[in-house]
Amino acid sequence: MASTASVTENVKAMFEQVPPPHVLTVAGTGGGAGIQADLKTITALGCYGSSVLTAVTAQNTLGVQGVHAIPPSFVISQLQSVFDDLPPASVKFGMLAGADTILELSRFFSALKSLTPSAPYLILDPVMVSTSGHDLLKQEATKTLRDELIPLVDLLTPNIPEAVVLAERTAEIEGLGDMIALARELAQKGPAVLLKGGHLDLSARDVRRTKLEQDTKVYHLRPDSLVCRDYATSLQLPDAEEVVVDVLADKGGVRLFIGPKVNSSSTHGTGCTLSAALAANYAKQREREDLEAEAEQQKTDGDDEGKKRKHHISDDTIAASIAYVQGAIAAAFPMGAGHGPLNHGHLSMQRPLPPPTTANPTPFTDHLIRSCGSLWDEYVQHPFVVQLGQGTLPLDAFKHYIVQDWHYLRHYARVHGLGAFKASDFDTIQAFAEIALHIAKESEMHVEYCKQFGISRPQLEAAPESTACSAYARYMLDVSSQGNVLDTYVAVLSCLIGYGEVGLWLANRVETGEATLEGNPYKRWMEDYAGADFIGAVRRGIANLERRVAQDPPSEARLAQLAEIFRECVKLERDFWQSGLEMSY
Repeated sequence: MASTASVTENVKAMFEQVPPPHVLTVAGTGGGAGIQADLKTITALGCYGSSVLTAVTAQNTLGVQGVHAIPPSFVISQLQSVFDDLPPASVKFGMLAGADTILELSRFFSALKSLTPSAPYLILDPVMVSTSGHDLLKQEATKTLRDELIPLVDLLTPNIPEAVVLAERTAEIEGLGDMIALARELAQKGPAVLLKGGHLDLSARDVRRTKLEQDTKVYHLRPDSLVCRDYATSLQLPDAEEVVVDVLADKGGVRLFIGPKVNSSSTHGTGCTLSAALAANYAKQREREDLEAEAEQQKTDGDDEGKKRKHHISDDTIAASIAYVQGAIAAAFPMGAGHGPLNHGHLSMQRPLPPPTTANPTPFTDHLIRSCGSLWDEYVQHPFVVQLGQGTLPLDAFKHYIVQDWHYLRHYARVHGLGAFKASDFDTIQAFAEIALHIAKESEMHVEYCKQFGISRPQLEAAPESTACSAYARYMLDVSSQGNVLDTYVAVLSCLIGYGEVGLWLANRVETGEATLEGNPYKRWMEDYAGADFIGAVRRGIANLERRVAQDPPSEARLAQLAEIFRECVKLERDFWQSGLEMSY
C-alpha cells in the first residue's frame, strides 16, 4: 500500500507547472502569415512564443499592400529586452525588411555567440517574395543577408527561387538532382540547408529514377503501405504519385524528406509555419537532450561536459515539422479570396493525431503501422510469405500453418464474441456478431480447403495447438477481456490489415515476376487474400476504425497503449509465420 507521503508527492507532481521551451520569432506581421503564423505554430506545438517585430505590413490573402519597416535600433531594443529576461532555446528569422536591420541583427547574434556557450539555435527563412508575388527584400539587402547573417545561422530554409538567388545561379532547377546539388552548394556557406521543394513538380517515379549518392538517406513521411494506398484509391482521392521532396544538406550528407503533395490554395504563410515548427520542435528536442545530459552528469559526479555540447537538429525533428505543415495545409478551411491561411490548430485540439483528411484518410492506421518500425515488414514480408508467393514453401510447412490457422479461427471468433459483449450499441454488437458468424462459416470452408492437402477434420481436431498459436490467442482474449471495444478492434486489426497487405504485396510481386501464380500450389490462398471480398473487408475495417477514433480521439497516453497492443499482435503474427516455417509446436 502506498504511504500517505508518496501519495501527497504524486498529487504535488500533478499540480506542478513545468514551463514550456521558449521560442523567439524575429519577423514582420503577416495578416495570417509572418509572426501571426509563427506564434500560432509555436503554441500549437507546445512551446512558449515571443516575437520581435522587424516590419508592419498591410496584407491579406490577396497580397501585400504596404510595408512599414521598424527602425533597426528599435528592433535591437526589442531583442535585448527579450534576452535580458527570457533567453530563448531557438530563434527563427522571417521577414527582415532591409539591409540595415540585417546588419544589426548579425552584429547582435555574432556577439551573443561569442559570449554565450549555450546560444540559441538560429533558423533563417530567407523571406524575399510573398506568396502573392510581392517583393519583400531588396537586392542590396539580399547581399547583406548572404554575407553577414547566413554564416551565423544553424539552419537555412529557402524555397527553390530563394535558394537560386542566394547561390547566385542563373540556371533553372529542373529535377531532384538539381535540387540536391543546389542544397549542397548552399550548405558550403556554413549552415545546414533545408531546401523546400514545393515549387518543383515531382512524382514518386521521378524520385525512384533519381540516382542518389551513398551519403543520401530517404525519409518517407507516410509509410509506403499498400492497404492504405488502396483505401485512398477506393475513395477516388488525388493520385498519391505526386510528392513534395524537401532536401536537407549538411556536413552529415543529404537527406530527402518525401511527403504527399497537398493540392490546396490555403498556403499563406507556409514558409513561416515550417521555420516556426522547426524552431519549436528543435526547442523540445533540446529540452529532452538537456534533461538526459543532466541525468548523465549526476551519474558522473557533476561533470558539466553535457552543458557545453553542440546541439544539432535531428532528422526526426525535421520530419515532424514538415509533417505538421502538410497536415496544417490539408486541414485548412477556405478563407479569403486569395491564398488562405493554414490550420495551425489541427493538432492542438487535445488530440495527438490529426483527423482523417483527403490528404491522409488513415492517420490512426498509419500511426499503428509506423509505431512498429521494422517489425511490420518482418510480419508482412516474412520469408514464409516470400516462399509462398514463389511456390517454393515446403508443403509440410504450409500444412502445419493451415492446421494452426484452423485453431486460430476458433479463438478469433471468440474475441469477436467478446467484442459484441463489450459493445453498448446495436450497430457494434451486430458488426461483431456478424463477423463471428462469418468466421464460423469460414472455418467450415477451411476444413474443406485442408482436405485438398490431405488433412481430415479428425486430424485437425486432434492436432495440438502450437505455442505461437496459443500465445497469440491468449493475448487477444486477454486484451479483449480487460479492455474496451477499441482495444478489441486494435487486437484483431493486425490480422485483418496484415493479411490484406500480404495479399496486395504478393499480387504486386506476381506482376513484377518476383512471385508466380502459374503452377503455384498456393495460388488459391494468394488469390483469396488479394481478392475483392477480402480487400473489401479490409477497407470496411479501416473505415470503421478511423471513424471511431476520429469521433472519440484518444489521449497521447491512450494512443501509446493502443500502439503497444498493435505492436504485440504484429509480433505474434510474425511468430505465427515463423512457427509454420519451422513446423514447431
